Amino acid sequence: MKKGRKRTFFASLGRGLGDLLAKYNRRNGPLLAKGLGFSFLFGLIPLLFLSVSLAGYLYRVAPNLQRFITEEFLVFIPSQARAVLLSHITTAAGNWSAIGILGILILLGVSMALFDSIERALATMLSAPRRKFHLGRLISLALMVGAVLCFFGAAALSTTATYFRNAISFSPALVYWGGKVLSGLMFAFILLGLYYLFARRRLRFWPTLGIALGASLAWQIIVSLGSGLIRYAGRRVVIYGALAWVTVFLIYMRVLAELILFSSLLVSRASPPSEGE
Repeated sequence: MKKGRKRTFFASLGRGLGDLLAKYNRRNGPLLAKGLGFSFLFGLIPLLFLSVSLAGYLYRVAPNLQRFITEEFLVFIPSQARAVLLSHITTAAGNWSAIGILGILILLGVSMALFDSIERALATMLSAPRRKFHLGRLISLALMVGAVLCFFGAAALSTTATYFRNAISFSPALVYWGGKVLSGLMFAFILLGLYYLFARRRLRFWPTLGIALGASLAWQIIVSLGSGLIRYAGRRVVIYGALAWVTVFLIYMRVLAELILFSSLLVSRASPPSEGE
């Protein structure tokens, strides 16, 4: 009797997963993930550049901000490539006045295009209609400003955590896992906000929150495994990764795009649109 129930459970699970993968392919999920991965690559770097340039103009690139970028934001990139990328960004940030108005507008446009791509991909997976052009651009601009504010908020939080860590002498394991939990929760609530923003209908809160937490946990595991692989793979592989850091970064962004889109499909299945929507 128990064996029959187990077989039925796994058969139902397999059919459900097969249906999800088929629906994912019908909605061009792999193609959307490929485009979204490139958008992450060409949108996050200008966004990071804008953030650091603004910090350079206001704070002359504070050492704590540089430490946050190196230890948190770019942690999964090989160390040699991370040093080269950070040096270029901070050098350009010191020459904020040399960028010019046109350069700033180009950076803003590229960064906003990232959020346009996110809206297009999530709306497709969530079976939601897209917003009108001008409203969509305003939302993209608001999301870009929010991303910059989150960047500075995370930098301030990292600086405060470093101060308390040195003052109270927390154990390294507690600091490591505490940071993982905090970053995972932040990412989960960012995903939750994106689901609600682009679904344009009522979503069931608890299933949606569970999917966001699951996607965030999966991303934390992927980043940890990838960083460990790069760190311990060997000198030759690490040097190759440093020379091909764009490829490494793009692989991470493609995986992230697949994760976000597949989780959006799960949200759509948990809260399907009504016939009138």
